[in-house]
Amino acid sequence: MKPKTKKVLAPIFKWGLILIVAFIILLPLLWIFTSSISPASELFSSPIHYLPKHPTLDNYIRIFTQMNLGEKILNTAIITVCSLILSTVICLMAAYAFTRYSGKGLTLVYAAIVASALIPGIVTARPLYDLMKRFGLVDTFPGLIIMYTSALIPFTMLILGNFLSEIPISLDEAAEIDGANMFQKLFYITLPLMKPAIATILIINFINCLNDLFTPLFFAQKIEVLSVAITTIPRETSYSMPWDLISTVGCIILLPIVIFVLIFEKQIMEGVMAGGVKQ
Repeated sequence: MKPKTKKVLAPIFKWGLILIVAFIILLPLLWIFTSSISPASELFSSPIHYLPKHPTLDNYIRIFTQMNLGEKILNTAIITVCSLILSTVICLMAAYAFTRYSGKGLTLVYAAIVASALIPGIVTARPLYDLMKRFGLVDTFPGLIIMYTSALIPFTMLILGNFLSEIPISLDEAAEIDGANMFQKLFYITLPLMKPAIATILIINFINCLNDLFTPLFFAQKIEVLSVAITTIPRETSYSMPWDLISTVGCIILLPIVIFVLIFEKQIMEGVMAGGVKQ
C-alpha cells in the first residue's frame, strides 16, 4: 500500500471507529431522553418512533410534584459534596505520608486500605449497621457521609498514591533546603502538581456517589437521595413499569454527571495522561 494511501485511510479509520463507539454509547442516552419527554401512550407504539410525536414535560412535572425530588437532590448534594471533600483531603495527606516516608508498618497499612476495596459492601453491611446504630448515626447525614467517605477512600488512596509516587522527591528536598516544613511542602509544592489527579478522582468519586444504591437503602429510611428515587416511583399497577417516569429520573441523575464531566474535561484528560513530571 502506498504511503499516500495510508495517510488517507488512517484518519478515515480512526474517525469511523470514533463514530461507531460514540453511537453505541450515546444511543441509549438518546433513547432515555426521548422516553422522558414522550407520553406513556407513545412509548410502545408500532412502528417505533425514535423522536416523540407529541413531546411533553409532564413527566418532569410529575416527578418533582409527586416524588418531592427537590428534597432528594438537596440531600444528594449535601452528602456528595461533604464526602468528596473529606475523602480527598484525608487521602491526599495520607498518600503523601505513604509515598514520602518508608517503613514496614506504613506498607502494611497502605496495603490493607487498598485491599479493603475488594471486600463487597454486603459482607460488612450488618456489623457496620450495628456499629452505626450504637452511635446513633443510622439515618443521619453524618452517618451517611461517613459511609460514603469510607467507601471512596481505598480507590482515592490508590490513584493519588500512584500519582504522588511519580513526583520526584528531589522537589521536596529542595524545599527543605529553603526551610519549608512538611505542610508547606504538601500545600505549596505537591498540591499544585496534583491538580489533574485531584480533578480526575473528584469526577470518578462524584459518579460513584450518584450511582451508589446500596448505602442509602441500607443505612437510611427517611433521608432519600437521587439513586433511590427510582424505587419510589408511583405505579398504576403492581405489574406495570412506568418507563416514562423511570427514564425521567434517569435523565435527572445523568444530568449533573454530564455537566461535571464537560466542565472538567481538560483536567480529566490531564489526569489520565499524566505519567510523570517533566524535568
